[in-house]
This record gives sequence, structure tokens and C-alpha cells, in this order.
Amino acid sequence: MKKKLGFTLAETLIVIAIIGIIASIVTPMLFGTTNDAELKAAWKKSYSDLAQVTQLIAIDNGGTLAGAFQNSEDIGNAYSSKLNFIKKCSAIASYGGSGGGASVDGCWHLNGEYNFLNGNTDSNVSGAGFILNNGNLIALTFQDSSCSYTSGDYTRCGLIAVDVNGFKAPNTYGKDIFKVSLVSNALIPYGARGVTDPDTTCIEGSTATTNSGYGCAAKYLYE
Repeated sequence: MKKKLGFTLAETLIVIAIIGIIASIVTPMLFGTTNDAELKAAWKKSYSDLAQVTQLIAIDNGGTLAGAFQNSEDIGNAYSSKLNFIKKCSAIASYGGSGGGASVDGCWHLNGEYNFLNGNTDSNVSGAGFILNNGNLIALTFQDSSCSYTSGDYTRCGLIAVDVNGFKAPNTYGKDIFKVSLVSNALIPYGARGVTDPDTTCIEGSTATTNSGYGCAAKYLYE
């Protein structure tokens, strides 16, 4: 008699179970890597777009941003006039506007709904903001009309924060949220020129208090 070759039902089930376990481990890793790459690419594109608009605003003001803004609302008006947006939010009165600020008016995350890379939460943005047609969230902070607020080895007018995939998770600095300094004629990413060190502020998985995620803005642009 010939001996029949093949797997028993029990053996087949064991193989299927093993494949399922391996897939459950590998699949999130693959998708996570792809997602991270997409977010980094989106940040590079967002930075490039904002840098070009910054140059145009400076040209309109005689080649510099010094004196172009008196408050957060002015910054919002200048950028929104050159970008395609679906929603615009006014700053609170003390920031030059008549609204509730980017967070309260729905252009940015509310307090506790977005995080630093170490897991701690950040607070409301009271300045102006808007939502671009591509889904980016933009939050603006005014600091000095003459662009003389000291930061690292340069001086700046204010800050711009960008969430490259809107209100979708992870809503975290260094993942999908990035910050730049608005200087007299350019944008300088956090993590460059003495403003936050990527080696201490862009560490995946670290809960250190210094690990804000800020330094990832420059790190990912230069990769």
C-alpha cells in the first residue's frame, strides 16, 4: 500500500496560526514605516510652500518682514492671502484679533489634544490660524514687529506651527506637527541654528522632559 503524504488538519491550523502571529507583528511595522515616511515627505512639501510664501510677503514689504506685522492677526492675513485655505480663524483680542484663537475657533488642536514627542500635552493656540486646502493646519504666534526677538543665533518675528495631516493622529511634535521660526526674510526650522538640539529633542520612544519633538523639524528636512 502507498503511504499518503500531506498535512493533517491540526498541522495546517498550527501553520495558519503561526503565519497570523508573524503578520500581526510585521504588518504594523511596515505600515508604521510607510506612514512615517509619508509624514516626513508632507513636512518637506509644507515647509517648501511656506518658505516660498514667506519670500513673497517679504518682497511685498520691501524685502524684509520687519515692520510687516503688528500682531498675530497680521501674520494670519499675510499668509492666508497667498495660500489656498478652507477655513480661517481669528486671534483673540490681545493678539490683535476678534475671535477665540486658532484652537478655540477650530483651526488648531485644543489643549490636551496634541502632544510633545515625550507624551506630554501642549496647550491652546490663541493666535490666528487657518486650514489649508491640502488639509494642513497652520497656527501662528506673534513675538516682535521688528523681528528682533532673540532665538538661537538669530532674531525672529514669531512662530509658525504646522500639522501636516490635519486633525488625524498622531498629532505629535516630531511626527506630524512641526515648528519654524519666522525671521526677517526666511523660515528657520526648529532644530537649526541653536534652537533646540535634535539629539535631545527628537528621540523616538524617549519620555525625557527635553524630548519635545521640536528638533525633528530641521532633522527631517536635512535627511
